Amino acid sequence: MSRVSQFLTGFKFLGRGFGFLLKHPSLWPLVIIPWILAFLLLALSWGLFIHYYTGFYQFLLSHIGLQALPEAHGFLGSLSFAGLWIVKQFLKLLLFLLGLILLSILSFVVYLILSAPFLDLLSGKVTGLCQISERSEREGEAPTALLLEGATRAPIIEWGRFFKSIGQAMWVETLKALLFLLIPILLLVLNLIPAVGGLLYAILTGLFGMWALGFVSFDFPMGHQLFSFKKRLDEARHAKYYLMGFGLPFLIPFAPLLLQPPMVVGGTLLYHFIKDTSKNHNLSF
Repeated sequence: MSRVSQFLTGFKFLGRGFGFLLKHPSLWPLVIIPWILAFLLLALSWGLFIHYYTGFYQFLLSHIGLQALPEAHGFLGSLSFAGLWIVKQFLKLLLFLLGLILLSILSFVVYLILSAPFLDLLSGKVTGLCQISERSEREGEAPTALLLEGATRAPIIEWGRFFKSIGQAMWVETLKALLFLLIPILLLVLNLIPAVGGLLYAILTGLFGMWALGFVSFDFPMGHQLFSFKKRLDEARHAKYYLMGFGLPFLIPFAPLLLQPPMVVGGTLLYHFIKDTSKNHNLSF
């Protein structure tokens, strides 16, 4: 499969995650809890941003000497006044956008850690439903009845396993969050390159962010197989074009925060799809 085909296939699994949830209402309780966390974090982050934005903007202007514009006298004075006013508006917009991006990433990082146990359970339930379907197909039976049975019954949550896995799940999500933050910070050095540095930084950070967002959702089934974190990174590197297509919502502020539960479902389905495709073609994965 070509790189473009892999990218488009990964993107298609975004929709498959939503479709799978619609077909299996038994999974909805495990989606609602992370969504409640997401909306609470969104409200908190926006409240803090709006509360502190004006003060930080005025603080920045006072330190660069643009807090008060000079009076305009004559044509040159008016021209200077207009130029400084445009600079202020540009800085205001730039600060707003940078703050929005930073807030989006930080909110998502906190959300990943807090919601990890619930998303881990959600991925496990999706894997279980996939295994039921595969077993039924091998035995020549229609899987519809088995899946509908699971669709109409509330999921059985193994609370003992849930509480035991909380620490491990949150630790792994912390590692993912640090990776999510560390690479863009290291890439900041590209901005020192004259003329093209900013563009290079935006492109590479965007591509990495798409891959990292895909990896965040794709990783849960590997955790259930007790893969080491290094092995998980290796598997995600081999599937990088799938994951970049799947992680396309990274380019939309706050979208990862709100889409994460369906993305975990889609990422779990994508993992099993790639694994099955690799087996059928005798490829290493």
